[in-house]
Amino acid sequence: MGMLPVAGLLILVCMYSVYNHAKLSSELDRLQVEQYGSISQVERVLLATSQLERAILLHLEGEKELAKNAYERSRPVLEEWVATRKEEEKLTPLLRNLLSMGRAVFETKERAIVAHLQPLVEQIEDEGFRSISGNNSVIKATNEVLRGDSQTHFYVVVSAIVASVFLMGFVSYQLSQRILKPIDALTESATRIGDGRYDMAAYTPSSKDEIARLENAFVEMAARIAEYQRLSDLQVARTRRRMEECFSNLPNPVIFLNAARDLAYQNPAAKELLELVSWEDELLPQLAVRVETVFGTGEEVLETDFDETVSVKIGNEPRFFLPLFVRVDSDAVDEIECGLVLQDITQLRLSDELKSDMVATISHEIKTPVTSATMALHLVLEKSLGELTEDQEDMLQTATDDLARLRRMLDHFLEIARLERKSPRLHAVRESPLRIVSSVIDAFGMPAQGKDIQLVSNVEESLPPVLVDLKAMEVGLSNYLSNAIKFSPPGSRVVVYAALAGSRVRFGVRDEGPGLAAEDLETVFEKFYRSRRHRAVDGVGLGLSIVKDIAIAHEGTVGCLPLEPQGCDFFIELDPAPEES
Repeated sequence: MGMLPVAGLLILVCMYSVYNHAKLSSELDRLQVEQYGSISQVERVLLATSQLERAILLHLEGEKELAKNAYERSRPVLEEWVATRKEEEKLTPLLRNLLSMGRAVFETKERAIVAHLQPLVEQIEDEGFRSISGNNSVIKATNEVLRGDSQTHFYVVVSAIVASVFLMGFVSYQLSQRILKPIDALTESATRIGDGRYDMAAYTPSSKDEIARLENAFVEMAARIAEYQRLSDLQVARTRRRMEECFSNLPNPVIFLNAARDLAYQNPAAKELLELVSWEDELLPQLAVRVETVFGTGEEVLETDFDETVSVKIGNEPRFFLPLFVRVDSDAVDEIECGLVLQDITQLRLSDELKSDMVATISHEIKTPVTSATMALHLVLEKSLGELTEDQEDMLQTATDDLARLRRMLDHFLEIARLERKSPRLHAVRESPLRIVSSVIDAFGMPAQGKDIQLVSNVEESLPPVLVDLKAMEVGLSNYLSNAIKFSPPGSRVVVYAALAGSRVRFGVRDEGPGLAAEDLETVFEKFYRSRRHRAVDGVGLGLSIVKDIAIAHEGTVGCLPLEPQGCDFFIELDPAPEES
């Protein structure tokens, strides 16, 4: 409201400027149309007069064609002037006489009195120059009037601006006196709140207008902030106590590292461990890579494999810890922390090793009597010890099949134990994909022929060699091929192939069997898992899990893809062998 006088004055100045501009534009338009247009027309007439004079003279000299052209160009201009101008104008009768003289020469072929031509032209030129001079005088007078109006407009605008500045300064001063006092009070109160002092109960509004509402809202905000701060402090304190109790009573060591990779926090279990084990020399070297990964990407790392454990020696006893890493983010980069929980799995690790040893030992010990019993049954079935009845032969054959199944289970258990222990017998050498595929196909020629299945080898040319344990790789592909022959119908085709898959070499087996359900594709490589479609077929569900362990031992991967219209593609992918130096 206080700025309304200033706004009104500026509006009046703007209206005056618009009016003056419109008036000036109108006057300039009139000047342009009337005066400058008249000068332009007179100049055209003078030029046409000169051309007509030249045409008459050329005609008299015998230049008929040039004279005719000059006459035709000048005549319309003069006729237009005579037709549109008033008779009172002195130039009009002179031009009419000149046109009559031209017609007499060029149209009626009469002999004109040439002696009158030069005086007539001079009169026309004199009259034209007087007309131009008169128009210039009018233009000059009009310009003087416009210059005076412009100066007046300039003084009015400058005076209005100066008056506006003074008026604005006066109004601003008055408003500042009303506004600054409550703003100073609010500023002081904001400073108090910034210092953590939220008590505004004694604050009294300094005015009764909109600023008073602002002051009341500010007081209410301060009260809410104070209450929120009180509740937040209680919540933080409660959360801190909970975390301290949890970490203190947690049996697993908990460690936090700051951005400088220094120890920022240790719970009692961690302090006890670090009193027995050096953090810098024993623990950090095993954790450094994963710590940097957590700081760099923010991705949590939860190890689940015994191979990723952290091992230390306390006294003469080994201890194994499975680490869990989390990143504690912060807006400031130098305040980011990495949390580390070391889960003690020493007993689990020892139990797993004991289980693997026991499975290997028992499987190996049982394998010998199973082999002996199988040989004995074969001798009896071959009737080396005498003739058998049909029922006796059937029962002995059933026993032989069961012993063969038991032997395959023992072979699976031994292979699993060997892979889990990472036996030193797993020797990797450079092998060509063609040799690997050929060695597997050669062993299954008879079983495939017996079931009328076409066994096909398909190895791409120029495949790079791979670094494998040939025996283990043969076991993996043999498990794939054995399953393919087992589940494929007679007359179908099974393809054992090797091909490039991106940057890796893929070994696989494609069949035309019944395939797998969609829900089986993700779990088919788990131990003892069997598809509902195939549970009626002999097997224990270990073959594919052994393939997976073999692939992992070679740092490779396994997979299964459904084929159309039916069948499956089971494969192993391995990295090419590095170049020999």
